[in-house]
Amino acid sequence: MPGSRTLTHRRRNRVRGHPGTPVRPAASGRAAGVAAQSVVPRPAAPATGIHSRSAKRTPVTRTVDVAVLGGGVVGASIAHHLAGAGVSVALVERSSGTHRSATSNTAGQIRLHHSDPADAQLAALSFGTFENWGEKIGGDAGFRRTGFAFLVGERHTDILRDNVKVLTDLGVEAIVLTPAEFADRHPGLNLDGVAAVAYEPRSGYADPHRTRTAFLDQARGVTVLTSRSGGRLLWSGQRVSGVDTGAERVAAGEVVLAAGAWSGALLGEFAPPLRTKRVGLIVADAGDLPAREHLPMVIDDLTGTYFRPAFDHSVLFGVPLEGWDTEPDDANDPPERDREAAARARIDRRLPGLARAPRTSAAAAADGYTPDGRALIGRLFAGLYLATGFNGGGFKVAPSVGRAVAAELTGAGDQPELVPYRPDRFAAGREPVAPIPRYATM
Repeated sequence: MPGSRTLTHRRRNRVRGHPGTPVRPAASGRAAGVAAQSVVPRPAAPATGIHSRSAKRTPVTRTVDVAVLGGGVVGASIAHHLAGAGVSVALVERSSGTHRSATSNTAGQIRLHHSDPADAQLAALSFGTFENWGEKIGGDAGFRRTGFAFLVGERHTDILRDNVKVLTDLGVEAIVLTPAEFADRHPGLNLDGVAAVAYEPRSGYADPHRTRTAFLDQARGVTVLTSRSGGRLLWSGQRVSGVDTGAERVAAGEVVLAAGAWSGALLGEFAPPLRTKRVGLIVADAGDLPAREHLPMVIDDLTGTYFRPAFDHSVLFGVPLEGWDTEPDDANDPPERDREAAARARIDRRLPGLARAPRTSAAAAADGYTPDGRALIGRLFAGLYLATGFNGGGFKVAPSVGRAVAAELTGAGDQPELVPYRPDRFAAGREPVAPIPRYATM
């Protein structure tokens, strides 16, 4: 069929029913075990039948158990794990591909250290998959171990020690180093002002494109569909009942919205608090930098920057950009030169010579951000499950999120690691989540 790519011709058994039967929700209209309270009022019931928000009507041409709306790494992981559970899945991605998405424009950090223990747990649950990708998923995610260092000043040393303890309690290999101890392992950086270093010797980075591709190539029973608009939600009464790609209408027992920065527009008036923000990165030729040979991945809380080694003696570094509520389709222009120069100047204080390292490539994209820094994962209302708003951090947790979401949608009940991310935490009358002690940068 035009606009589709079937990853396998092998017929798969459907969960809880005969082939073609959607995943059946519990009696309440929600999948078994998934948090029940809706974050927003249910939409007013349209006329009987399947409806989309578009005036154009196209026929229902496909029925699946689950439709995943969004082709980035989180959506790909969810589709992969659902298919592994015997569920028929259609993944809908933009026909322009994923090159505009946050997945394709991420630094690919695989690290464990976070200020939020919930995020640390998701990262820890994903780490073994990246380390043993061929065995766990198949293919190659391009994981490279470099070590990871989080640098803080005196003000944040206590928080750093507490967060390292969270990691060690999770079984993660993480330690606190003095600046001198860190310099022995990774010489060449200027550590002026650094009071302590959280260090993870096994962390590193992975290739975003290869990671996403491996999830889908190693899946069985996933059909990838393309949509020029990215897709629209279909409604049947007060329930989301599928996806309209523009070329066809896909009926589904469940829809998972994993569209990143595009999620808010797809939800419209029913969206939880979700904003877009543009982020940028640069790759520079660092072959002449003395520190490049032993360079780990670094987040520097004192300067608000990050950098890591890249291919061919290069260095990849982040460029902070202004611009909340950016249209995702307009977010891909390379970082402005003045922003790049400011980022280089800050990093040059830590990585001498970066300010003059020639730029070889540049990228930018938008991602979805929430007010409390936690993603939105769980039921929004009947037939619609969210996995979005990862605040720039979805890549490193995609394996564990995919496994847990698939488990919830196939009746395994609440997965504890997902409970802190429920969309209903923003519902009217709910007590706000207690603030988490955070660093200057995360």
